[in-house]
Amino acid sequence: AHDTSQQRYFHRELKSPSLALQYMALIGVLATYAMASSLLYALGMEFVVCVTGVLLGIAISSMARNLRYLNVGGLVITIFSSIAFRMLLSASGLGDYWVFPLGVLMTLSISAIASDPLTYLILILVAWLLLGLGGFEQALLASGDWSLLYAAAAVVTGLLFSSCFFRLRYSNHVATARLEDMAYRDYLTGIPNRRCFLDALHAVMNDGKPPHGYLLMADVDDFKKINDELGHEAGDIVLRELGQIIAAAAGTFPHGRIGGEEFAMLIDGDLACVARVAEQLLEAVRRLAVVQRGVTISVGIARVQGPVLADSFRHADEALYEAKLSGKDCVVFHGGASGQGQASAGREMHQKSGG
Repeated sequence: AHDTSQQRYFHRELKSPSLALQYMALIGVLATYAMASSLLYALGMEFVVCVTGVLLGIAISSMARNLRYLNVGGLVITIFSSIAFRMLLSASGLGDYWVFPLGVLMTLSISAIASDPLTYLILILVAWLLLGLGGFEQALLASGDWSLLYAAAAVVTGLLFSSCFFRLRYSNHVATARLEDMAYRDYLTGIPNRRCFLDALHAVMNDGKPPHGYLLMADVDDFKKINDELGHEAGDIVLRELGQIIAAAAGTFPHGRIGGEEFAMLIDGDLACVARVAEQLLEAVRRLAVVQRGVTISVGIARVQGPVLADSFRHADEALYEAKLSGKDCVVFHGGASGQGQASAGREMHQKSGG
C-alpha cells in the first residue's frame, strides 16, 4: 500500500514537468529541422516516423494514469527524439561537433524527470546508444580521452541529480502522507476522524444515487465514571479497543471517531443487516476485558433519507439519547416500534449473558 501511494505521488509530481520536457523535445526536433534549410528535402519518411513517434510518446504520457505508463511515454520520447536528432546531425554533416553537447543536454535534462535512478540510467543508455549510431562514437573516440571523460562526468552528474530529486520527492511524499494521516486519522484510536468520516459521507451523498443507508452512532456508557474511577489512561485504552471493534464491524463502510467517546458509521444495507451489525457491536464491547469493570455502549440508528447530513445526524443522535434513557447497552432506531423492539432485545440479551 505504501509503494502504491508513493507511485501515485510520484506520478502526480512528475507528470507536468515530464510533459513540459517532452514538448520541448518535440519543439527542438522541429525547430532544428526548420532552421536547417539544407535539410528540408534531405530527410524522408524516416524523419516523419520519428516525429510521429515523439507525438506518440507525448500522447502516452498525457493519458498515463500511473507512473509505469508515464515512464513508458518517456522511453518512447527518448527513443524517437534521439533517432530524430541523430538523423538531423548526420544530414547536416556537423554530427561530430554537435553530438557531444546534445548528449550532455539530454543527459542532464532527463535527470529531472526520471522517476528513479534506475529509470534514469536506462533512458540515458538508450539516448547515448541511439545518438551514437551513424559513426559519431568514432568521432568521440578520436577526439581523445577528454571527450569520454566529459561524457562520463555528465552521466555521473545526471545520476547524482536524479538521486537527489528522487530523495526529495520521497521525503516530500513521506511528509505529505504524515500530514494527511494527521488530518484524517484519529490520533488515539487510529481510525478515521470526524473530518474523514464527513468527507466519506459527502462522497456517498454525491455519488449520483438517491440517499441510502443507515447512520449508526455509538457512545460509551458511563465513560466519565471510567475516567474518574480508573484514570484517563484506562479511558484511552477503552477508546482504542472500541475503535478497533468499530473498524472491524464497519469493514469497508465509512466509519470514524466523531468526538470524545462517540463513534459513527454509515451502513449500506437493509434493516436486518444494520440490526445485526449493531448487535455484534454490543456483544463485542461487552466482552472487553481491558479495564477492571464492564464496558458497554449505547447505539442510535437513523435512516439516511435526504441529502442534508445534519438531519441524519440529528435523528441518529435522538435515537442514541433514547437508548441512554432506555437503560443503556441497547440499540434504538429513530422512529417506529422497531426501534423499541430492538432496544428491548438488546437488554434481554445482555441479561441472559449475565451482564
